[in-house]
Amino acid sequence: MRYPNLLLMFVLVATVIGCGESADPAGTPTYYGEAKAIIDTRCATCHQAGDIGPFPLTTYEEVSAVTVPVIRASIANGTMPPWQPSDDCNTFRGNIDLAPDEKGVLLAWLDGGAPEGDPADEPESSTSEETAPFAVDMSLRLPEPYTPTIEPDDHRCQLIPWPATETRFVTGSRVTPDQRSIVHHVIIFVVGPEQVAQYQAYDDAEEGPGYTCYGGPTPALSSGEMGSGPRVPEQIGSWVPGIRSTPFPAGTGIRVEPGSMLVAQMHYNTSSADPVADQSIIEIATTDSVEKEATIMQAVDFGWITNGRFGGDAMTIPAGESNVAHDTSLAFDSMLLARSRQALGLAEDAPLVLYSAGHHMHELGKSQRTELRHADASTTCLLDTPDWDFAWQGRYTFSDPITFGPGDTLWMGCTWDNSESNQPIVDGEVREPVTVAWGSGTADEMCLGGFYVTGQ
Repeated sequence: MRYPNLLLMFVLVATVIGCGESADPAGTPTYYGEAKAIIDTRCATCHQAGDIGPFPLTTYEEVSAVTVPVIRASIANGTMPPWQPSDDCNTFRGNIDLAPDEKGVLLAWLDGGAPEGDPADEPESSTSEETAPFAVDMSLRLPEPYTPTIEPDDHRCQLIPWPATETRFVTGSRVTPDQRSIVHHVIIFVVGPEQVAQYQAYDDAEEGPGYTCYGGPTPALSSGEMGSGPRVPEQIGSWVPGIRSTPFPAGTGIRVEPGSMLVAQMHYNTSSADPVADQSIIEIATTDSVEKEATIMQAVDFGWITNGRFGGDAMTIPAGESNVAHDTSLAFDSMLLARSRQALGLAEDAPLVLYSAGHHMHELGKSQRTELRHADASTTCLLDTPDWDFAWQGRYTFSDPITFGPGDTLWMGCTWDNSESNQPIVDGEVREPVTVAWGSGTADEMCLGGFYVTGQ
């Protein structure tokens, strides 16, 4: 992860050189004149109070405190802003990667002493659908604080009553983890009125806030009992390290009926931090109608998640191997795609429209790629993450929606480095390589894709 080194560098730089100069040499870009607009769009979306960035970059005082050489080094070597997708695969809305001219302006500004300039020179701000914050109308905190009791990985689900009394459509969500040091991920599911009693029974069966829920939102899925228990509920949002909260594409949303219940699946990992009480916040934007109903579709191999117990191949990653690859394909008529069409009320042969894609692996991940392989033998690259970084995950919206039709196949491949030189730190020590397979723990691995889809 990049941030620990960046924080150390920041402390050293702040001690040695202090803040940037406020002079304005002739011809040098200034903060207000040129740099601020770029920083606000490319950096401050993450570097703000309470967000993933370790320090805010929303004012001149905040920016100048870390300018030289911290920001310069990050910009020059391309580690910041952290844009993961390969430009050779696809194009995406809301790309925060620096354009060459933006990079040149920032480097010239930094090399010129990072002058402040005149606030009157700041251009009018402009926002787009991809960069504008969305207005939330629900702010829901976990009902009770929970301190992890299972180490190092504790998956705990809490139920949150859905407050709306009429049908609403979720158009975006964001999660603010209360304790970032231990929150590995958050997934928000919605349980329909017909299933609320069953999920309430899960909660009532365990002492303390919520119930244990490894692998999914139900104890049945947690124990690997495939096909048992109620239907897996709809996912309406998630949080992973590095994700940027952006609204769903305009005119789309996920239906939620009155009387529903939210299930917040919290994955806590305490391998590098002590257990503390967490009471995270979920914020949701809704509307009363949309042009197209949407759903979130997962791409995964059932052989992987069951370690081959019910057929298929396990996703084994041998100890000491530096380049392990596994891949899978989902046909148009596969169960996962059929479930998405069913959720949208579509016919069995109805095409799906893909709006965005996201990847998920753990700390041994090297790369992940998804492609749509068409019936005519052509291929559309959806998302390629050639240099996986667990600290910077995201959901990436395609510049143009992509149709997944009959005869098409979704292909997904992942690679891992399980060599001695690429091991995570556990309890303050570098872990010895061990053979790894699919699992819910941070020390396990995954190869998972997520897609936001509608009908045509």
